[in-house]
Amino acid sequence: MDEIKKIEQKIRKAVKNQGNYSKDLELCITMAAGSFRAFMLALHDVGQLSETFVSEVSREGNVRLVPHPAFRVLKDAQEMVRRSLRELGLTLGTLSTDEDDPFDRMMKDVEGVDSE
Repeated sequence: MDEIKKIEQKIRKAVKNQGNYSKDLELCITMAAGSFRAFMLALHDVGQLSETFVSEVSREGNVRLVPHPAFRVLKDAQEMVRRSLRELGLTLGTLSTDEDDPFDRMMKDVEGVDSE
């Protein structure tokens, strides 16, 4: 829960910097922070995978390869973050970053996934 509170503070600061903050936005800020935390967890899970697929056995006993469910979770979490930030009038680019900031770490993680 501590991580979500830090993310909420960062989002709240960004909204205030844009001059759009209102106490009425607190629920949206909390939802955006939760979505971002879910995204970070999904990103971590995907980072631990060695393959993009899993084997499933059909009712008939046939083995087939299907996309790993973690990729679906990551995609859904990304969309939730995007929508939550958009409701607040933010993008990841509008958020200021500190050295040890969750958004900065996320961007580094995402960039690191591409280079591996």
